[in-house]
Formats: sequence, C-alpha cells, structure tokens
Amino acid sequence: MLRLSRLFRVEQESDSGERSMAHIRRVGQRLAPWQPARVAGLCALALLLTCVLTPTALASPIGPAEHDAWLDSEEGGEIYAASTRTQIFTYVVQPGETLWSIAAQFDLDVETLRWSNPALVRNPDLLSVNQEVVILPVRGAYVTVEPGDTLERLAARWGVAPEDISNCSLNNLRLGEEPTPGAKLVIPHGRRDVTLAPPGRAQGYAYAWPIRGYVTQYYSSRHRAIDLGAPYGAKVYASRAGVCISAAWSQAGYGYLVILKHDDGSRTCYSHLKGAWVGPGQSVARGDLVGEVGSTGNSTGPHVHFEIRIGGVPQNPLDYLPPEP
Repeated sequence: MLRLSRLFRVEQESDSGERSMAHIRRVGQRLAPWQPARVAGLCALALLLTCVLTPTALASPIGPAEHDAWLDSEEGGEIYAASTRTQIFTYVVQPGETLWSIAAQFDLDVETLRWSNPALVRNPDLLSVNQEVVILPVRGAYVTVEPGDTLERLAARWGVAPEDISNCSLNNLRLGEEPTPGAKLVIPHGRRDVTLAPPGRAQGYAYAWPIRGYVTQYYSSRHRAIDLGAPYGAKVYASRAGVCISAAWSQAGYGYLVILKHDDGSRTCYSHLKGAWVGPGQSVARGDLVGEVGSTGNSTGPHVHFEIRIGGVPQNPLDYLPPEP
C-alpha cells in the first residue's frame, strides 16, 4: 500500500490581521484503489515508447521537469500543488534531504530557501534532520524589517519594484503604508546577487572566479564544492591555465562537465553546463572560455557546480579564490 507522509506548519492570518503558525500533519494518506493500476499502466506505456523511439529522440535535451501536483487521498486530506500554494509553510527536514531536494520538491530554488532562512545563508551545512525550514509560496525572500528600512530601500536591496512588495497579499500592507521594524515581509522574486570578480581581476591568486555570477551554495561536508548562479547560457571561464582531460556527460548527476588538469596536478571541475567549448587534450589559458551555464543533470536551475581538487581531495574553493567583493 502506497503512503504519503509529510509534516508542515502553515502560517495563518486571523481576522485581526495577526499571524500564527498551525501544524498540519498528513500521515498515512493512501492512494485511491485505482491509482496504483494507473501508475502501472503509465509505466507500461513508457516502456513501449522507449522501444519505438529513435536514439536521436531519446538523446534530445529535455526541458525543466514539471512537478506533479500532490494527489488527494481517498481520506479527503488536502494536499497543495506547488503552483497553487498561497501560504507560508514551515517544513520539517527528513533524513537524507538536502537544500536541493527540498527546493525541487516545492518548485523553488535554493536561493529562496537560503534567503528565507538566515541560518542557511552562509552555511548550508547547518541543515539537519527535524530542522524547521520556511517554505514560501513564491520564489524570492522572507526578510525581517530593520530600523530605517522603507519599501524603496527594501526594493532596491532585493532588485524589485516597491509595489511588488506592497501588493503582495502575504504582507498585509495598506496603500501607502510603510513596514514596521521587526515585521516579516515576503519579497516576491527578490534576489541579492553577489557579484563575483571576473577572471581578469584575480591577479595574485592561484585560481580565478569561473563566471560572473553569485554564490548560491557554499562548501560544506555534504557539498564539497561551491555553486555559482548565473543566467542560462552565460560564459564559463577557465579558473586556471591547464589541459582539458574530460568534456563529457556525467553519469553521476553532474550533467555536462569539463575537467581541467593544471601544472601542479590540481584539477578544477565545472558541472551542469549547457555545453562544453573545449575538448580532451586541449590546452587553455586562465580566463579562456570552457563552456556555458546550464542546468543539466541533477539541477534545479542554471548554475555551475565548481570544484577544486588537490591530490584528488576536494578543497573549499573560497580558500583559493579572491575574496568576494
């Protein structure tokens, strides 16, 4: 018997405008009797299509995966689809989950999770089982208003228009009203880009930033690299002079990747690329184009998974790159 089990808390608003958190536990919800048969039928159809599709069709790029809506159980429990959520959830982290898996589950990006949970901004390794993580119904940020903050200042800080904040129904702001210090606000589609130094400015350091973008996930014991977000198709540059030893599709979830070997034996790896601009055996100089930002493999959005390995051991790239500006 198939079961779904999740624990959420939903932020609710009273008639007086005050917010409160209410737990919603959905445990033991069962799929309707016809649903397992439907799943089996779909699997058989998928197998049949696999047999008749041409190799070219199977190798064609696939767009971003569409997240299926949660199924209503036969017991009548209400389950929200990612595209129809209208409330702020507090999700309880389950064993084996990561920021990436949680973001994918709720059709969000990692940046939204980090900017809605201050403890995760600098150290995603703080994510732990049973930890409560704020989940927004939209991509963006969930911030605490500081003294002196105005709609204009918040909008400029997060790269949105003031009306994007004031018109958000979750914020309960009246026309012309300014937020009060200590209040929590949703910034729909807001983002604070950390601009990284382009390769040419990294003089005096062994490695240079491979893209002009922003850090979306830092190095940790469970993520032995840094993730750098940038627009789809943005240029990716060699962090250091070397020789390309691999430019291929990874079977381990990294999508298209490029690996460079450098004169001291160290290696840099650039993963989830849209495609490679270099091939095995090709020499590259620092700052040469090696690929383009993509979202291939196990990825929830356009970014580069950037690794530095010395003696085969992953290192924290921030220990070898110029400081963030």
